Amino acid sequence: MQEIHTPVLVKELRVLLNLKSGDNAVDATLDGGGHARMMLEFIKPNGKVLGIDQDKNMVEKMAGEKNITAVLGNFKDIDEIIKKRGFKKIRAILFDLGMSRWHIEGSGRGFSFGRPEEPILMQMDARSQKNAALILNTCPESELVRIFKEFGEVRAPWELAKKIILARKAKRIYSVGDLLSALGIKNKKSLAKIFQALRIAVNNELEALTEALPKAFGALDVGGRLAVISYHSLEDRIVKNFFSTRGKILTKKPQTASQEEITKNSSSRSAKLRVLEKI
Repeated sequence: MQEIHTPVLVKELRVLLNLKSGDNAVDATLDGGGHARMMLEFIKPNGKVLGIDQDKNMVEKMAGEKNITAVLGNFKDIDEIIKKRGFKKIRAILFDLGMSRWHIEGSGRGFSFGRPEEPILMQMDARSQKNAALILNTCPESELVRIFKEFGEVRAPWELAKKIILARKAKRIYSVGDLLSALGIKNKKSLAKIFQALRIAVNNELEALTEALPKAFGALDVGGRLAVISYHSLEDRIVKNFFSTRGKILTKKPQTASQEEITKNSSSRSAKLRVLEKI
């Protein structure tokens, strides 16, 4: 498997997570293990990291890593996963809500509008029966409008819905190229919002985040810290609202990547880090 993901805001997390030797931590979005390994630097030799990921490719890649337990699952079930694994005395839990490079470039599931030959599936968990093609070919016009409006905040979502309804009457939408042909849109920013909306809908991302945050906060020891890296306003709004009702906020303004990091890793440009301490 090619390089999976470059972890973002590592310098900031090293300070804000405040981990020490012997602590335990949870990486709720394990991905390629970059953040998990960073946390392990501070908690070794006796501290442990529990990593959770929806994709078996990520979990299998991390198998055998010393002091990192990789578990296949959705972070919305974080409390059950922690309990089942008997993981206790948790000092930090991290969510990085970004897409991995591997999902975009190597999964073949149609996450990018730059890959017209791929089937338009977009599941983070390949075992899921729900996919973007199913949504595009079966959802009523009103539901398509809602998805594009709420999850993509696109202009004129009803126009997109009408184009899709018209296209699927002639031919089922199977691939990224089929969708691009139906939409007839070239603007990359507009396409990014459309693909974001579909991905969120397929994976129930906002519902999962809303469900996971209180469970994660509840699993922390007193003094433990909950950190969330978000990449668009819908996610950040959920995190900000949750943090406003709990604990001690350690980031009055969200931490963002330095220009140096953005130059090295362009995906860090939109990253926002918020950290909450349980008191």
